[in-house]
Amino acid sequence: MNSELNKKWIGHLAVLTVYIIFGVNPNCSKAVVPEYITPEAYTALRLAVGAAGFWLISLFTPKEKVEKRDMRLIIFGAVSLYGTLWAFAEAMRFISPTYVSLISAMSPLVVMLLAAVFLKEPISTRKALGVFFGIAGALMMILFSLHGDAHYSNTGALLCFVNILFYAAYLLITRSISSKYSPVTMMKWMFLFSFVLGLPLAIPTVKDSPILMGTAPAMAYVNMGIVAVFATVLAYYLLPLALRYIRPTTVSMYSNLQPIVTAALAIAVGQDVFTWNKPIALALVIFGVFLVTTSRAKGDPTVQK
Repeated sequence: MNSELNKKWIGHLAVLTVYIIFGVNPNCSKAVVPEYITPEAYTALRLAVGAAGFWLISLFTPKEKVEKRDMRLIIFGAVSLYGTLWAFAEAMRFISPTYVSLISAMSPLVVMLLAAVFLKEPISTRKALGVFFGIAGALMMILFSLHGDAHYSNTGALLCFVNILFYAAYLLITRSISSKYSPVTMMKWMFLFSFVLGLPLAIPTVKDSPILMGTAPAMAYVNMGIVAVFATVLAYYLLPLALRYIRPTTVSMYSNLQPIVTAALAIAVGQDVFTWNKPIALALVIFGVFLVTTSRAKGDPTVQK
């Protein structure tokens, strides 16, 4: 009993750490993109550190051989992973970290809709209501920010939605093989293939990236280091660890911390300003995600404790 309790505490601590890191990530990214590093170079650098980190970790974990047919899915997943990170970085050119995190909080809603379309997963009334509230939150963000909010742009919002779509595709593509291989095995190959994919796009922009040219201020390297090491390697390592010990629905509830941490930090450091529509939009999105992640329609798989 005591051992089970300790494992649950480990799970809660791991996922709490993950979403605090994810909350800080947009702020650190905005501090370097695009002023000190281009989105293409930023993405390639994250992928390089991620690949190196997971290949290093794999030296101390059991070896797994990936089947050829599964490797094709991993390659498709790597394309989606690159698109996810690139769209996130490109959005930083146009929009504040607060809006990036608010829109990213809608990921569970988009995943559910795509799963319903492509995997024929059932949608309950509760899930449908969740989508409604999530869309209402997004519309409130957009419609009340079109005029007078210098921290918002339609281009940035569109890139955030592209980021969500790539992320949803990544989850759906890799879903069938996630139970066959350890997270380290999957991540080491995905990050490696994604890095190879993104390197040709990044090389021409190196000269426009002071971080890579060694001419950026010290704080730029600190921010980039937090993104590369903590938000890329540590977070992606801790999340599967959390899922071993606590329910997926519990893990998903912690994701609501991300936009709160991002918004509070962005306002504190001057990357954004407080406006009345943001907390209302956040509440609508969080409530929508809560309805989706705590609902189980007939035919949904049972979640084990």
